Amino acid sequence: MDIVITEWALDSYLNLKHANTFTDAEYKNTIRPDVELLKDGIPSPHAQFQNPKFWGPATDMSGKTIQHGHKMKWHNIGSGRVQLRLAVVVLGGKSFLCQGYVKTSDFVDKKEMAKLKNRIRDISTGHYTYRGSL
Repeated sequence: MDIVITEWALDSYLNLKHANTFTDAEYKNTIRPDVELLKDGIPSPHAQFQNPKFWGPATDMSGKTIQHGHKMKWHNIGSGRVQLRLAVVVLGGKSFLCQGYVKTSDFVDKKEMAKLKNRIRDISTGHYTYRGSL
């Protein structure tokens, strides 16, 4: 499966990097290799994708599953030991990386999922900026 880096993902990565949310080692040894597992498709053959603490469906404010929306999750990342999330859209045989963020509360998580709903709409109509692929 192709992994598409959107402008939203690149911008959020740069913001998180600038804020020292994660270390270079965490990115190189954990985050990037985990994201690259998406190349093998969804449903994934990798065991960690069966773990709801690592991978799960995106849900809206009412708890309803957002079609095509998913979240990758890392716990205790960086010196702040934060919960890092990556919103992913799986659509048309591709994985689109949409935005990374730090989950500081359920409200922040739901706000990011509201953004994801809009991004799913934009991706489905071809209105996104391609910044690369993995």
